[in-house]
Amino acid sequence: MTSHRQSWVQLSLAAVLFGGIGIAGVGCESEEPPPPPQTRRTVTPPPAPPPVKTIQDLMEEYRIDERVILRADRAPESTEERVAILEFFDAFARGDAEALGSMLTPLDRMELEAMVAAGVWDESTAGISSIEIQTGENSLGQSCALAVIEVGFEFEPQLWYYTVEGDTPVFEAAPAPPGILDELSGDWIAAWHRILEEEMALAMVPDEDLNPVQTNLDEDEDGASSSGGTSRGTGSSPNSSPPPGRGRRKPPSTPRRPPGPR
Repeated sequence: MTSHRQSWVQLSLAAVLFGGIGIAGVGCESEEPPPPPQTRRTVTPPPAPPPVKTIQDLMEEYRIDERVILRADRAPESTEERVAILEFFDAFARGDAEALGSMLTPLDRMELEAMVAAGVWDESTAGISSIEIQTGENSLGQSCALAVIEVGFEFEPQLWYYTVEGDTPVFEAAPAPPGILDELSGDWIAAWHRILEEEMALAMVPDEDLNPVQTNLDEDEDGASSSGGTSRGTGSSPNSSPPPGRGRRKPPSTPRRPPGPR
């Protein structure tokens, strides 16, 4: 009797023990494992763009002719544009029609080829003593470069629109109103476009709105009027001064070789 009771007790204890282990095992399985440690993503910032090279360094690196004058405060803000401007006008200074033609639009290239064929190109560039340049933008955001080229005692201005895509710059000549040189002061590019707008506005005026030219026909045989002068028509007396921009040239009202770094 006693042995059976002991056996039952032992079995009960074993059941409790094993049951507890099972319960404990079930409890462990129900717990979620701890989340893995979070790893921080390190974002590498993009490399800083290289600093813009100075005009003097670029002139030395690309062997730009010293007659090309581009002040730092009137130069483009990117190295690529500065190189394009310097090389473009270096071709003028050296009379290098081939290098210049590679940077022109097809229409301007045709005009250059015609100048070369007629011998005008060599004659025009042989006496260049300086090329002073300003850069900027027009009201439409187009990049511009305006150069005043000194040839002997003459000053010839020209405005160019340009684009730089990779290593291939393209330049296009802008219209040049007659006598525009005498109107350039301060911001040359702004003055140039202002004059172009005035010329365009005048061209849009109908002919009937324009005052007819008044001509004084009451002149003696020497060509002098009875009042001792001449009328303000399109004609001019032999002693009158030539029209602006023709026959008389003066530099723009800024120093041709301003001090300071380039």
